[in-house]
Amino acid sequence: MPKQPMDWMQYSGVGIQMAVTMLLCLWLGFKAEELWGFPSPWGQLSGLFFGVFASIYNLIKSISK
Repeated sequence: MPKQPMDWMQYSGVGIQMAVTMLLCLWLGFKAEELWGFPSPWGQLSGLFFGVFASIYNLIKSISK
């Protein structure tokens, strides 16, 4: 019979996953500014906000399981 992980262990990597998602979306915002000529802070801000909302959505989805 497989041993069930402790409750806190299944959420131990969520913080790192959130940080990586936000940084990846921020980097995509930088690239959008370079490639498509967005005004300077708007590509970064839109990428960061998308990363924050995607991270929170993923957190809520993983907690509600």
